Amino acid sequence: MEFNFNWIGGATFIVSIADIKIAVDPVLCKKGTVQNYFWFKSMRIEEPVYEKSDFENIDLWLITHNHLDHLDSEGLEVITDNAKIITNYNASTVLYKSGKTNVTVLKWHQKSVFICKGYTITIQAIPAIHGINPLSAFFAGKVNGYFVTINKDNQELSIYITSDTVYKKVVLKPIVSKKIDVLIPNMGAAKKGTWIMTLTLDSAMLEKLISKINPLIVIPVHYGTFAHYYETSEAIKALNNPRILMVKVGSKTALKV
Repeated sequence: MEFNFNWIGGATFIVSIADIKIAVDPVLCKKGTVQNYFWFKSMRIEEPVYEKSDFENIDLWLITHNHLDHLDSEGLEVITDNAKIITNYNASTVLYKSGKTNVTVLKWHQKSVFICKGYTITIQAIPAIHGINPLSAFFAGKVNGYFVTINKDNQELSIYITSDTVYKKVVLKPIVSKKIDVLIPNMGAAKKGTWIMTLTLDSAMLEKLISKINPLIVIPVHYGTFAHYYETSEAIKALNNPRILMVKVGSKTALKV
């Protein structure tokens, strides 16, 4: 199945299949914006790159959690009030307050299925553990990863979106036996080397994840965008894995699996 991948920056991207558009975690604040995460502050060091039309006619929004580097006020503005949204509980409160009404809340392992333009789209919430340190993960709150399958005319595309997680057995268990065409991991090793400890995947964890779930294509996101994303693209490139596709912010890449 053919699809297009558009990385806006950070955790924000759009997957398009024919006239279907699925968008994830809109954070659209400008370069230089300082966000407050209670334990620390972080500045956006790269601009989001997009055109207004990129966010028009989005068929499905996937929101993984409520942290500001995944859902901010500028991002909320591009989600239309009646847009179809899949999210977790902590982000749902933000969405409801902003006037969004078509919201489905998924707990870990739950699924939602809907038909859109002749496609059957199934979304399963996958556990995401937001930190190696159990205390940090607890205070970071629940996060949804998503396993998405898109079917039409006996063709299927399967995508695993890790969101903010580290490598843990509880994350692997529901995903390891699935056929995964595309892995989209949130990288950056956020806060690695600090007392908070690593909050998102680093390159070593990614290498282990790839070996366990065997995806066809890997498209890393969530690195370089904010100051607390400590690991750069060079660490990912150093894995020298031919499955890993490094895309540029603002690029629109056509792919086929």
